[in-house]
Amino acid sequence: MHIRTTTSPVDLTSVHDDVLRPSFPDDELADLPTLQAMLADGTLRLVVAQDEHGLRGAAIAEWFPATGVLLLAYLAIAPGARGGGVGSTLLDHAVDAWRTDLDPWLVVAEVEDPAQHTGSEEHGDPTARLRFYRRHGARVLPLPYTQPAMHAGGRRVPGLLLLALCASGDRLAGVAADGTWLVPTAPLRAFLEEYFTLSEGTAPTGPEWDAIVGALTADTIRA
Repeated sequence: MHIRTTTSPVDLTSVHDDVLRPSFPDDELADLPTLQAMLADGTLRLVVAQDEHGLRGAAIAEWFPATGVLLLAYLAIAPGARGGGVGSTLLDHAVDAWRTDLDPWLVVAEVEDPAQHTGSEEHGDPTARLRFYRRHGARVLPLPYTQPAMHAGGRRVPGLLLLALCASGDRLAGVAADGTWLVPTAPLRAFLEEYFTLSEGTAPTGPEWDAIVGALTADTIRA
């Protein structure tokens, strides 16, 4: 299997059509023109896995340079290639490459909360997905998290978890004796506000946003 970073719009189109669309509900998936525009301006980073049979999976990140946060927007394996270790290899390779290139202080990801979402054959098992990320060191950020609307006419997706995949220790507020991270809330909130605004086209409001902000009133949160 070959894993490579790419800036090709052709690769992105193949990933969107053959990997992302079969793997994510419509409300969790950005439309292709939006992703293409982000690829062109450098805020979208794409890593693909291929073998002799073709495209096997992809990892897509959104980079927020103003706050130094990297969002793993999508990690997906092509239908028929799941369960063979492609996801683990792809995740490790992609995160290592992005940390080297961009030096984010925090890398985050969104997953469905198994307590609020049931699995399906088409879109996978939320419990298994969370277990997968925990094996890779992910920590749940204590927020009542809702994903912003991903496209015009789309809906916010409640009942998600925001995970911290990795962080630069010298840019955390501290690390407790038990290893708990003390994550500064000011840059995290700034990232979330920018993310919601870019996704939805307007500054975030509403009860879902108020709940997120309400969990970020202290200087730090523990993860």
